[in-house]
Amino acid sequence: MKRLLLLALLLPLVATSQIISADSASVNFGTVMVGSADSALVTLRNNDGAPLSITNIKFYSIYGEMPFSASQSTFTIPSNGTQSVWIYFSPTQNILHNSTMVVQHNATSGHEAVALSGQGRFPLTYYNSTENLSEQALKVALKTRISLGYTTLSYNAARDAMFMTIDNKRQNGQSATVNTLECVYTGYNKTSYTSRSNAQTTSPQFNTEHTFPQGFFNSASPMRTDIHHLYPTTNNSNSQRGSNPFGTVTNGTPVTLGGGSFYNQTTFEPRNVQKGATARAMMYFVIRYQDYSNHFSVQQNILKTWHNAYPVTAKDSTRNVAVQLVQGNRNPFVDYPQLEKRITNFVANSVAPSQFGIDVVQSSINFGGFLAQTNDTFDFVLVNSGNQIINFTNFSLSNTSFLSFGAGSGNNTNLNPGDAIQISIIANTPSTNPINETLTFSTNGSFPFGSFTVPITGQPFVVGLNEDISLQTHLELFPNPIRDVLYIQTERDQQLDMRLLDVSGKEIDVEFLKGNNGYILTTKEIAGGLYFLQINNGEEQIVRKIIKQ
Repeated sequence: MKRLLLLALLLPLVATSQIISADSASVNFGTVMVGSADSALVTLRNNDGAPLSITNIKFYSIYGEMPFSASQSTFTIPSNGTQSVWIYFSPTQNILHNSTMVVQHNATSGHEAVALSGQGRFPLTYYNSTENLSEQALKVALKTRISLGYTTLSYNAARDAMFMTIDNKRQNGQSATVNTLECVYTGYNKTSYTSRSNAQTTSPQFNTEHTFPQGFFNSASPMRTDIHHLYPTTNNSNSQRGSNPFGTVTNGTPVTLGGGSFYNQTTFEPRNVQKGATARAMMYFVIRYQDYSNHFSVQQNILKTWHNAYPVTAKDSTRNVAVQLVQGNRNPFVDYPQLEKRITNFVANSVAPSQFGIDVVQSSINFGGFLAQTNDTFDFVLVNSGNQIINFTNFSLSNTSFLSFGAGSGNNTNLNPGDAIQISIIANTPSTNPINETLTFSTNGSFPFGSFTVPITGQPFVVGLNEDISLQTHLELFPNPIRDVLYIQTERDQQLDMRLLDVSGKEIDVEFLKGNNGYILTTKEIAGGLYFLQINNGEEQIVRKIIKQ
């Protein structure tokens, strides 16, 4: 493994290439429905002669979710072996997901980046026109979609549908045995009413709450009769809310009949079970129509908070379907609450804030021990973790006499959000002097990203002894890799001086037993890993690499 240190003897067996590689540089999952998952098998290869510990498979979030994942993220790959890992794609958004996974390990070598992509799609074809859109374009597409096929009801027809069917627990699947209407602000259930007018005139009298107050749009249609923002309430709670914006009320007055809603002179706070529905009704309204009198804008943040804190319930979904049956459209934020994450501003022109993000997966380029006069490669990985294209320019190495860029590296390049760049650095030095150099480059991102300086370190080795000498030609080690016993045989009876060293150069306390044609080393008590056997016959000396499984 490339974690070797300079031993007392200069070792000839050191890896000279990227220690880990994947069988594919990219994985495209194709189209996967939101709510479903697809998988792909990625095989990782350990290109070194010692076991490699994978410490993490790193993924990146998209709109706050992790659409990609792995079946396992920590494991060991045997020497010169492979390990297959299942990679999963579970989209939550109907967008093209462009991302990267980075395989991290404990060796001195560059990590491995694999490009990931997949198209998410909503099962409800009703929203096909919103695919791959965000911000203002998504708002426009949603407005167009929920306006198509819309039937403007009369106010009486809309309220009749609410009181007698949509919100009637006897009719909407909530198992009441008599007509039952629940006030969304108090939780009070009015039972055994015979008609909408009967519910409105018997005590306690019920009314129709316009979540977006109708006074702001002069009670005009179709806004006044759009059931997606109409809810049944008692007269008192309806009046106590008035036209005040929603928000958190401290030391307020409970609404009449209680239930958990509070109000004061400026603000109304619905009970918790209604907060999510209130937020989604308001978001629907301003997308479908507009923000009359800037009523929504002053409460946008708290409504977004409630939308995420109080998820859609089965009752909300059932109501959404029932409203569509009456007026022909749906509330998208009930069907797919995650759409909210793709809209920064529901009122003004919506533009996502610029986020320059660069994940520097490794803080330095450390070649560790490598063979002098031989190319050794380190792939330095950078991931664009923001939402803006990053321009990389002015790549430079502080010393080009023994450092160089690999093919395709060191050139000016643009990196799209979610993509990774692997900058290949090649070291080839004739000396054994330690490397202490730098890689520098510039980006178009704001502080702290503008420019980067990356340390480059390493320790070259030289081959101190020629392995093609008589001791080697008359020496045989088997089996290798070993489990419990190593046999060291020679074609002539020789007295050998042997030492077993670990990768740090420390001698391991073992006993070499003399046999008929050589020696026997019992390795049962030795931990698995990479070792070096130093053999000296008084005239010659060689070093052999030993793998203990």
